[in-house]
Order: sequence, then structure tokens, then C-alpha cells
Amino acid sequence: MLTLVLWGCDSQAPKIEAIESQNKSLSCSLNGSPLKIEITKGSLDAAMYYEGKESKINLLEVKDFYQIIMRFNPQIGQLKINKMGNELIQLRNSEERITSCTTQLKSL
Repeated sequence: MLTLVLWGCDSQAPKIEAIESQNKSLSCSLNGSPLKIEITKGSLDAAMYYEGKESKINLLEVKDFYQIIMRFNPQIGQLKINKMGNELIQLRNSEERITSCTTQLKSL
């Protein structure tokens, strides 16, 4: 039996860099209020600003998204960010909501 393995690359696929490849700020909307996530280059530890409060969070890289690890809040539920960093996914009360995010690169 002959096994054939084909390696290829899709030149049309967008190049996705790791979310922590640069200092950046993600701005999204969560439950109708602004949410900001500050990410430092080289670290999956981040700061989240929501409703006037700062929370320390961790980003856990999963197959096609980053899970936001934080102290549980029933008003927020579980949060994820897609690999591109342009969508925030909220899972709360067995309901998934997706909102758009904008990314601003930061210099040190």
C-alpha cells in the first residue's frame, strides 16, 4: 500500500499572527457597554476594562480562538476572541453573541 501525503499552502488565506505579537488594544461592545482589552507583546496576560473596572485576565489559545480566563461574572458569562482579534464571542445563559472589535496597535 502506498501512502501519499500532499503538503500545500493556500496563498489566498489571510496570515494570522499570534494575538500577543504586538502591543495592542481591542475595543468591543459587551452587553451594550464598551469593553477594552489591553494586550502586551509577548504575554497572554492582559487587562480588561469594563464598566469602569479593570480586571486582570489571561488568554488561552485554543484551536481557532482565544478563551478569556477570568473570575466568573454571571452578567458576562464566558468570553472568547477569534484568532483575527476582530470578534468577541460571549456565551451567557446558553446563548452565543458575537460582536465586532477594532484593534489599535500601541507603541511602548
